[in-house]
Amino acid sequence: MSDLVGLPLDSLDTPQLLIDLDIVDANLRRLFAAGRERGVNVRTHFKSLKCAGLARYIARHGGTTFLCAKLNEAEVLAGAGITDILIANEVTNPRKLPRLADLARRVKLRVCVDDPGNVEALSTTMQKAGATLGVLVEVDIGMARCGVAPGEPALQLARQVTNSSGLRFDGLQGYDGHLQLLPDVNERRAKCLQAVELLVGTRRLIERAGIPIEVVTAAGTGTWEFVAGQPGITEIQPGSFVLMDCAYHSVRPEFGCALSILAGVISVRPSWYVLDAGSKAISKDFGTPVIKGHPEDKVVKLAEEHTKVEAVPIPVKVGDQRQVIPAHCCATMNLHRQCLAVRGGKVEVCWPIEASGRYD
Repeated sequence: MSDLVGLPLDSLDTPQLLIDLDIVDANLRRLFAAGRERGVNVRTHFKSLKCAGLARYIARHGGTTFLCAKLNEAEVLAGAGITDILIANEVTNPRKLPRLADLARRVKLRVCVDDPGNVEALSTTMQKAGATLGVLVEVDIGMARCGVAPGEPALQLARQVTNSSGLRFDGLQGYDGHLQLLPDVNERRAKCLQAVELLVGTRRLIERAGIPIEVVTAAGTGTWEFVAGQPGITEIQPGSFVLMDCAYHSVRPEFGCALSILAGVISVRPSWYVLDAGSKAISKDFGTPVIKGHPEDKVVKLAEEHTKVEAVPIPVKVGDQRQVIPAHCCATMNLHRQCLAVRGGKVEVCWPIEASGRYD
């Protein structure tokens, strides 16, 4: 892929996954500056990226702390030189625990818990490996997925972690994923602040019990501004803000869409044209993708290898190119094995996407 560096986009084969670095730079500047102003750490979510080269790029621009959803993503981050990693998920399979211990010896690693049996298993594994693992108790603040209930259940689990050899109780996580794409900003803000109070109230309860808390991490791209700066919150954990997609852009228009799929026109009819990339290359799980720079062109169908676009009059001919902005950046990154980082209409660097297609 190194032979593509320096080439203009119109000379590339299609489909290709593109990342516009100028837009990435602007997105990073905006949120990292806001984090500094509000006194919170911005921990970038790697599940949206899955690419070690992009993680290193973000680190060079000031974002040195990351979180991820899977153990393999944490291993990719460590291999990229990232040394402060949170697995914002529960790791429970016994076959994974030795890998977790090995990683905990190499980097500052944290993981989430919501089950006493998992805490016991983690403690046993870390003691055998001579490792220390940072632990956050995950609190369910309304998403109804993972996490213990706020208040006393979280305190009980925090006590267990504190008394477990090989583990270090560091604090709490509360993610409001159910609120990220709420279209009404006032509803999103109100529900977010209610959720934050559950999390911060749990922090106060645990601290009153004499257990110190270093980290309280929360929020995502859709709710960061309501959480950052709230008393008791130490960091936010957005990820989609880096690349963005058309679904998130509808609720967070201040962040530009850096991710697109370069596709070629392979067929033209009087009222539609067809591109050479479909659902195997473009995620549609959060809605319908859009054609970049051509709002009048309407995507009406994604088959496995084709995207049908309606437009009148037809603005393209066979052999032309269009960039498609996906409806979900995280899932789109998972569909590809490499990406082209571009600047000024030319390829600047080619990156493998090491964690794509992996779920371990």
